[in-house]
Amino acid sequence: MSKKNDKLKIFLGDITYDTIILVSDTIPLNIGFVASYLKKTFGNEVEISLFKYPNEIIEAIKSNPPDMIGLSNYSWNSNLSEFIASVAKKYNPNVITVQGGTNFPYDDESQKKFLSDRPSTDIYTILEGEQSCTNIVRRIFDSDKDRKKIFDKAIDGCVFIHPETKHSNTQKFIKGKMLDRIKDLNEIPSPYLTGIFDKFFDGKLTPFLETNRGCPFTCSFCHTGNQYHNKVNKFTEDRVRDEIDYVGKRAQKLGITNLHLADVNFGMYEQDRRTCEFLVRSKEKYGWPLMVMGTTGKNKKELVIDITNVLGDMFSVNMATQSMDEQVLKNIKRKNIKLEHMTEVNEHLRKEGRSTHGELIMTLPGETKESFISGLNNMLNSNVSSVCIYTLMMLYGTEFKDPAYRKEFGYKSKFRIVPLNFGEYEGQKLFDYEEAGIESNTLSFDEYLYLRALALLVESLHNDRPYDEFFRYAKLFDIQPATMIKTLYDNISGASENIKKIIQEFMDETKGELWDTEQGLLNHYKEEENYARLKRGEVGGNLIYKYKSKNLIETGLDWADFFEEQIFKKIEEMEQSTASLKTIKSEISEISAFCKLKINGLLNVNANTKPVEGNFQYDVLKWVDEGSKKRLSEYKFSPSGENIFFQYTNDQLSMRDDLFERYGTDINALSKIVTRVSSLETQFRKVRYNDENNLRDIYKKVGEKFVRYAMSG
Repeated sequence: MSKKNDKLKIFLGDITYDTIILVSDTIPLNIGFVASYLKKTFGNEVEISLFKYPNEIIEAIKSNPPDMIGLSNYSWNSNLSEFIASVAKKYNPNVITVQGGTNFPYDDESQKKFLSDRPSTDIYTILEGEQSCTNIVRRIFDSDKDRKKIFDKAIDGCVFIHPETKHSNTQKFIKGKMLDRIKDLNEIPSPYLTGIFDKFFDGKLTPFLETNRGCPFTCSFCHTGNQYHNKVNKFTEDRVRDEIDYVGKRAQKLGITNLHLADVNFGMYEQDRRTCEFLVRSKEKYGWPLMVMGTTGKNKKELVIDITNVLGDMFSVNMATQSMDEQVLKNIKRKNIKLEHMTEVNEHLRKEGRSTHGELIMTLPGETKESFISGLNNMLNSNVSSVCIYTLMMLYGTEFKDPAYRKEFGYKSKFRIVPLNFGEYEGQKLFDYEEAGIESNTLSFDEYLYLRALALLVESLHNDRPYDEFFRYAKLFDIQPATMIKTLYDNISGASENIKKIIQEFMDETKGELWDTEQGLLNHYKEEENYARLKRGEVGGNLIYKYKSKNLIETGLDWADFFEEQIFKKIEEMEQSTASLKTIKSEISEISAFCKLKINGLLNVNANTKPVEGNFQYDVLKWVDEGSKKRLSEYKFSPSGENIFFQYTNDQLSMRDDLFERYGTDINALSKIVTRVSSLETQFRKVRYNDENNLRDIYKKVGEKFVRYAMSG
C-alpha cells in the first residue's frame, strides 16, 4: 500500500468482455456514483480512476498498481472481475480488493461460500455501494493504511472473511450492520456534471441515466424484489434536466443516438413526465436521443401511457407479466393487471401507432406447457406489439438459489455461457456463465425445448411487426396470432430449405449450449478448438436474437412466402367458394408484397437503402389505418393500381450508421443491435403514395393527422 502521506489510489471497474463485441456497452453509472460520492467525502485524499475495458484496467494495474480496487459483480462479469482482482493482488499483494453488485446471496452461509470461492476478493459491499465503499476507505485511513488493522472488526455495509482465516478450515466470517439506503439521492454528486464520465464519451458506449431508485414490487425472481428496495427515492428534476443536457451536447458530437434508463418502473411517477419533456427538448436541440430503452411501471398503466406518450415512438411501453397463470403468480409473489385491462391499454397504444412490449418467463414454479401456451395466447391476443420470452435464471439474491425452494418445485438446472461473455486476458481463458431452470415438477425438458422453439418464432415473426399485416388478415378469419405461429411451426417441414436449416440449427444449439456442471462447461470451452468456435461466433451467443437476425436477414422473403402459403391453406379449409378463394389469394399476395418491401434492407448493412416501390391493387395503408376490420378487397384502387414507395428517413439512416459502426455487422453484432433499439419497427422503411412528397409511418396516426417525415435521398 502507498506511503501514509500519499493519496489513496483507487481503481473502480465495471468491466465488460470485449472479445467479439462490447457485451455491456453502457457508460458505467454504478461505479460513477461510487466515485463521485467518495470524491465528495475524501476530496484530495483519494485519487480515483474508472475503467470499463479489461485490457485498459490490466495495463493500468501493471504500470501503476492501486491501493484499493472496487469491481462490479453481475452474472455477466463475475469471473472476469475476480480475475482482475487477482491481477491487482499479483502486482500489489497489499491491495484491498472489493466487489459489489446484485450477483450475491442474501443468507450468511451462502455469502461465506461465495467469498470462499473468490480468494482474490477481500470485501463485498451489500446492496447500495456508495456508503459501503466510503466506510471501507475510511477504515483504510483510520488504520493508517495498515492491512493487518483493516480487518480487525466489521465494516458497516460490508462482509468479508478475515484474510488470515480464508484458507483455513475455521474461516472467520465478519459482517457489518446493514446500512440505511440514501434517501436524498442528490447527496450523490452527478458523475456526468462533475466530469467524471467525460472519458467514457468515446463513441462506443451508450449513455445511462438514473432518475430514481427502488421498486415497490416483491417479485421472487428479481433482485429488487427484496424489501430493502421497496421505497422509491428520487433525484431532483433540475439534476435530471442538467444531466440530459450535458449528455445531449456530447452525444450530438459523437453521433450517438440511443439512451438507457436505469429506472425499473419508468413512467409510474409524475416526475417522469418532466424527464420525458427534457428528453424531447434534447432531441430537438441536439438530435439525441432517437431511441430510449427502459422498463415501465408494472401498474398505473394509464399514467405510464400518458407520461411516455411525450416520447412517441422513441420509447416502448413494457407489459412485464412473466406469467398469465394465477397460481404461478402466487408462487412468485406477483400480481398483474387484468387481461381485459391489458388489452384496452394495447389497443389504445396501437391506435396511436406506439409499440408495446410484453414479457413472459419460461419454467416459473407451477407453470405447465399448457398454461404457458394459454398465457402466450392471451398476451398475443391482447394486441401487444412484442412478447419477450425469457428462460428462467437461477440468480443469486433470489429464492431460486434456495435449495428448499428448488426442491419444492422440483427444479433441475443446467449451465450455459452468458451470451458472448468470454475472453482471453493475460493468457488465461475466462468465462462467465449462468444457471438456467430447464425443468420443474410441472414442465419436462422436452417441453422446455418446445417452448424455446415457440419463443424463437414469436420473436422472429410476431415481435416488432415485420409480418403484422399477415396476422391482421388472419384475424379476419378468426385465426389468432398464437394459432398462426403454431400453424407455421407445426408445418415447418413444408417451409423453404433455408428456413428449415435455421430452425434445426437453433434447436441443435439450444440443446448444445447447456451443461450439467460448471466444470464440464469450463473444461469444454478451454480446449482450443472449442474456444475458437466461440471466437468465431458459432456458439455462445444469445440464440433467440442470433436466430431472429438470421431469420429476418437470410430468410425474410422466404417467411413472407411461407406465411402466404400457410394462411391461404388454413382459410381454404374453411371457405367453399372458388371465387372467394381467388380474391383471398390476391389479398394475401398483396400483403406478402407489402411486408417484403417494408422490411427491405432491415439489419442488412449491404442493402441498398434507396427508395423501393411496388404497384398495389389494394390500399393496404388505408386498410391498416382503419383497423383492418374489413376485407382488403374493399380497399381496391383503380384498375391500374397505385404505386407505394418505401424509403428511409435521414434519422433512420443516421441510426443505422451509428448502430453498425458501434456494434458491427456480423451475426453476433446484429443480435446485440436488436436488443439496442427500442423497437425494431422503428427501422422499417417509411411509406408514401406516388403523388405525395412526405413520408409517414405505416402504423402511427395521431387523431386524423399522420406523423410525417422529411424525404431522404
